[in-house]
Amino acid sequence: MAVSLLRLDDRLVHGQVVEGWLKALRLTHMVVASDSVAADETQKALYDLAVPHGIQLECLRIADAATQWKSKAWESEKILMLVASPHDAWKLFESGAPIRSVNVGGLHFREGRVQVLKAISLDDDDVGVLRRLAAQGVVLEARPLPLDEPVDLTPYLSRWQQDRRGLQDQPR
Repeated sequence: MAVSLLRLDDRLVHGQVVEGWLKALRLTHMVVASDSVAADETQKALYDLAVPHGIQLECLRIADAATQWKSKAWESEKILMLVASPHDAWKLFESGAPIRSVNVGGLHFREGRVQVLKAISLDDDDVGVLRRLAAQGVVLEARPLPLDEPVDLTPYLSRWQQDRRGLQDQPR
């Protein structure tokens, strides 16, 4: 079956992912595709502690994750692949990963971002990258948990521009 779900979530491995997605999809394997995590032994060890017994966890550089995915090395697994940013999803796509859809689960608010949906806040760069993915035919689905109704994120990219303009027009 290979990659069952590609999830974009800036927290990567956390309770929603472990208790929600892993169990609902009966996944056997998690892959964190992140250059920074792959290079950080402490972060890898912390994520390993968060994953339930019996679930395999790999923390790979993005290019390595793409190579594994496109080589079908995981065909006998049911994998949840996690990326922390739209840029990481794009890098995975550019590296040849056969991405058909991205579950956008959490891009949390910080300075310079505008909230477009619950738990999804975007900045200029995020919107540009997500639009490039959508232009390549990648479905962008916003859904925090498996039982939540999936929402097409694409129309909200335009809403982001409107909200951003509104913020810029407000007196300071």
